[in-house]
Amino acid sequence: MTPLRADEFERPDRVWRTADTARLADAAVDALDVCGSANRSRPAAAAPGGLSVAADERPVAAADAVGSAAVPAGATLADGPASSAAGLPSGHPLPVRPYPPSNDDSVPPHPRPRQCSRAVTTLIAALLTGALLVVVGTTATLDDKAVVAPGLTADIEEFVAVSGHPVYASEASISLVSVRTSFAPSLFEFVGAWLDGATDVIDVEDILGDRTIEQNRDAGRRQMDQSTQVAVAVALEHLGYEVMTPIGARVVGVMPDSPAEGVLREGDMVQAVDGTAITTAQSLSETIKTSEPGATVALTALDPEGQTRTITVALADSEGVALLGVVVATHVEFEELPIDVTLHVDSIGGPSAGLAFTLSVIDALTPEPLTGNLDVAATGTIRHDGTVGPVGGVTQKSHAAVRAGTDLFLVPASQVDEALAVADPSVAVVGVESLQEALDAIANHRS
Repeated sequence: MTPLRADEFERPDRVWRTADTARLADAAVDALDVCGSANRSRPAAAAPGGLSVAADERPVAAADAVGSAAVPAGATLADGPASSAAGLPSGHPLPVRPYPPSNDDSVPPHPRPRQCSRAVTTLIAALLTGALLVVVGTTATLDDKAVVAPGLTADIEEFVAVSGHPVYASEASISLVSVRTSFAPSLFEFVGAWLDGATDVIDVEDILGDRTIEQNRDAGRRQMDQSTQVAVAVALEHLGYEVMTPIGARVVGVMPDSPAEGVLREGDMVQAVDGTAITTAQSLSETIKTSEPGATVALTALDPEGQTRTITVALADSEGVALLGVVVATHVEFEELPIDVTLHVDSIGGPSAGLAFTLSVIDALTPEPLTGNLDVAATGTIRHDGTVGPVGGVTQKSHAAVRAGTDLFLVPASQVDEALAVADPSVAVVGVESLQEALDAIANHRS
């Protein structure tokens, strides 16, 4: 838009030079967008008194004057009061001033109405399409999908509180590694995850099963509480304290359409099979496998309310091996701990940080730094006997460990290939089956 000089107007009821009428129209067209026919100018029309004006302008008679000023021939009044064929109404205060004479007394033709070019039309269409895509992409969700991405890597030393024993700080870190799960992602999140090699898109059913999101979170919190309790006990047992006694196999999951469905539920603790005592998850598994497929067995189970019951089930056949259809974990009784150790973890769920918790408690309770100057990250469940179990999201956790600049990443031995497939060569990845193997790996990389 061509700027107007300050001396080209005096009041809102302006008097314009006829030579500037085209500039005014040009400025208006630029400001109001050139693509609509409503902004196009009408052709010039003859005005009373020999003036030449556009149809949207009102004529000013050359004989009309205010004070000693006269309106030059050819002048026009824009946005002023309506005038008659003989000029403005008598006594109308018209502020005018003469303009320098011009060699060209003709009125310049009004500019040709502008048309939208194909490029402008294409740009507008692209902008509208982009706006629509933004709205759809951020509001439309995929309710049956979940996005699993690398989560945080956190130094567990920040979560450990100890009383009744000296605490030894470490300059290096022992960190847990987590994943971030987003349910019902937007279309943008879905596409971004699909393009990101560190992120997976999976079916919600694979995570939740028949549980709701809130139920799944509650289960994760319970698993975390149990994991921290076992981790502290395993660490103290490693340091020479006796604080645990295994007493049964606790049910943590029931397979659908299995012999256990409807007769066992989460939280039940199996204590005997046909009179044979069951003290660990492993002993239950071995006892069931020694039975014939189709055989009927009597299970003694203690429910969460403390009631004992006897259950008779017929075992299924799984490729020639007897199957009960439960996921179990060893249930232990804890003695009164000689050292009060608490792990304050609120924002993370699940049992996968068990190995990292155990290592961190050992480090906090021993004078010599466990890792030296190594920054160590670990993932894996920890069982009462110190064995390390598999976890989910190893790919995402490996990416998180690399991004955190970890020196050594400890993973369950059964999942080391999965971690090595994505880990950077700058990170040493070691698979371990037990707490002792984890300690040996740290010692080997310290030297």
